Amino acid sequence: MKNVRRIEAIFDFLRIVVAFLIAYGMVLLALVFISKDPMQAIYSFVAGPFTSLRRFGGIIQKAVPLVFTGLGMCFMYSVNRFNVSGEGIFIMTACSTTYLALAMEGLGLPKFVFIPLLLLFAAVLGGLLATIPATINAKLGANIIVSSIMLNYILLFFTQFVLTRLIRDTGVSYTASYEIPVNSRFSEWIPRSGIHTGLFVALLIYVVVVIIFSKTKFGFEMRTVGNNPAFSDNMGIKTIAVIILAQAIGGACAGMGGALEQLAMNTRFQWTELTNHGMNGVVVAVLAKKKPQYILLTAFLMAYIRQGAQVVSSSTDIPAEFITLVQGVIIMMVAAEAFLAHTRNKIIYSGALQEQKKGGAK
Repeated sequence: MKNVRRIEAIFDFLRIVVAFLIAYGMVLLALVFISKDPMQAIYSFVAGPFTSLRRFGGIIQKAVPLVFTGLGMCFMYSVNRFNVSGEGIFIMTACSTTYLALAMEGLGLPKFVFIPLLLLFAAVLGGLLATIPATINAKLGANIIVSSIMLNYILLFFTQFVLTRLIRDTGVSYTASYEIPVNSRFSEWIPRSGIHTGLFVALLIYVVVVIIFSKTKFGFEMRTVGNNPAFSDNMGIKTIAVIILAQAIGGACAGMGGALEQLAMNTRFQWTELTNHGMNGVVVAVLAKKKPQYILLTAFLMAYIRQGAQVVSSSTDIPAEFITLVQGVIIMMVAAEAFLAHTRNKIIYSGALQEQKKGGAK
């Protein structure tokens, strides 16, 4: 049994990598036909993100929010609920954290106290917001996708109100908040790279989430509820409570991601539209097959592809929108259950036979 589980884990990892490679090859082929200088376009896309420290830092910058929203979606997926409120939570917590940081500016708190306090606030707020569509779904049977999408726009409009009426700096010519206090911002870790110390927070949360999923009773309960709610009820698991708590923790991850992105990447809050970080987190979680241990890999690969598209658009005649082609192919490959399924079943069958023979020999 252990051998079979090991084969399944290895195959899931390889399946993600193969899907990316196939999509990658298709994109490179597309570049040959649509670019006037295909060799330059291919070089910019493949190697461009690594040609300077600043560009590599761009990969890390893009990956950090995807780690948070991807981990958040893993919690929501684990109980078989497609709650996409992470999109609205991300922008809401970024705005609310800015408001709180400005309100507490006069306290003179040291950075090592101020930043964790703001992240904790964002996690709590994100968790509470995520339970709204989860509770409506669990108690009233409303479609959680519809209610969470509606919540996203409610949160967007609320952030616009806060920005324009409560924290807007009228001394600048564009719509933006007052500058966030310096003692509430993450520092740049590697000079002139854009890689900030928030990366370590993302890695810490990643480790905690993986432990929760693989080593705790709650992780087992989430998987059981997601696979078979009726069976979980018969086991004595409080199904509704597990569903709502999983949604809350997922919202907390997205909330921390929004706050961290704001405190690390921006000196002012000025988002007036949804950022797509939450929806990109959905893609990252789908690519990771709802398994948090793969989130670092899928977040990095998605960030690398996006950075490559950015380099291509700035140095060749290819628009950055062609990244949509890459994402579409990757999602189809990984999400399709039949992709490499025959190979997977053959490998698992052979592994099971070997394990059975070993058991019989003993």
